[in-house]
Amino acid sequence: MSDAIPTASRLPILGSALEIGRDPFRFLEEAPKRYGPVFRVSIPGLSCVCYADAALVERVLVEETERYRKDPHELDLLGELLGDGLLTAHGERWEQGREHVQPAFYPGRLVEYAEDMLEQTQYLVDGWEDGQRIDCYDAATQLTLSIVATTMFGVDDVGETDVIAEASDAITSRFAPSSVPMEIPLWVPTPTNRRYRRATDALDDVVEEILRRRRESADGVAIGDRSDLCSTLLAAGESGVLSDAEIRDHLVTMLFAGHETTAIGMAYTLGLLATHPDEQDRVITEVRTPEELSPQTALPHTDRVIREALRLYPPAYMLFRQTTTTDVVAGYDIPAGTRVALPQWSIHRSDRYYDDPLEFRPDRWDPETGEDRPEFAYFPFGGGQRQCIGRRFALLELRLCLARILRSVRLEPTPETALSPTPALTSRPDGPVWARVRR
Repeated sequence: MSDAIPTASRLPILGSALEIGRDPFRFLEEAPKRYGPVFRVSIPGLSCVCYADAALVERVLVEETERYRKDPHELDLLGELLGDGLLTAHGERWEQGREHVQPAFYPGRLVEYAEDMLEQTQYLVDGWEDGQRIDCYDAATQLTLSIVATTMFGVDDVGETDVIAEASDAITSRFAPSSVPMEIPLWVPTPTNRRYRRATDALDDVVEEILRRRRESADGVAIGDRSDLCSTLLAAGESGVLSDAEIRDHLVTMLFAGHETTAIGMAYTLGLLATHPDEQDRVITEVRTPEELSPQTALPHTDRVIREALRLYPPAYMLFRQTTTTDVVAGYDIPAGTRVALPQWSIHRSDRYYDDPLEFRPDRWDPETGEDRPEFAYFPFGGGQRQCIGRRFALLELRLCLARILRSVRLEPTPETALSPTPALTSRPDGPVWARVRR
């Protein structure tokens, strides 16, 4: 690697660890200003080059994909949990897996899911009382889990939501940096690793129980005649196309990725609206105007609010790739085998692409008056061939759930209301996102 690449503070042994560990998100915001759009960071056992530039992100994800592959280091870490699910599979296995998962996200299926999304949200809101203090993150987690249960697994209730929520928390916590970020192998019996093992074992038990119930279902409907993801995968298993292990991997991936990131996005959106009452009033006016809500209901300002929330607080705040061959980027030689980071957090909050980037301003996405920027100045769902397969599902879920909530209530901030992300596997809140319900 060229020594000319700017490098974040090089301390003996620790490298960039202390600078990153003090405030990882602030580091991601400030590093491009200090070092430029291409810079190197290192912590013990790990080094990468960051491309904090929209054009370079497009180069990696779209234009020069043959030069970059999914990062093997990340695949090893996630593979312990997700096996050959879509997030971790590659090559022929990924293509085969996508072929079987993709139908669950066809536009026609999304229309079918909308009713479940609205019903589950109404059930949640009906349980709120005027003046009640709610944790938006906990509420969003329970809601997205119930929606995954009905739409992806074809069951009325996962039933073991506490186990799944605990597993998600343990999984993401394992990837949270300490004050001196350093990766600790899973075989080291730290409290975090032991909790992770217990939680993932419990998650496997939940998935196995769901599959058992679905296989033994006596409702008279053949598995192959159902439209949910679980049935599609089970039918592929019965025909010998997928193994039991592959079915498990795809379901765990959807169960984890299908609710965790959406719950995070929903929590931040609700928290931002609670602390920006003028914007909440605009959304309330918009969502209470139509007689009914459906995927076809025009909600332009609600869509802008969601887009802006995902800009400021992208649930997946950094993507990783590895070079397969030498590349020349911004005048620097990037050798084959280099780990490359594509930081959404840096780019989404850069004044190179956004006016007042740290301000919550949904109107920046107004197509008539908004700001002009490169396509990959915004990529909360990744991009290119491996863009998140559930992107349309997640956006529909966010807009319909948000609309249904604000048709019934408004949210007010409390003295404890805070949006404080923690840099684990995702940028989930580091505690409750409190709000007060008003009817």
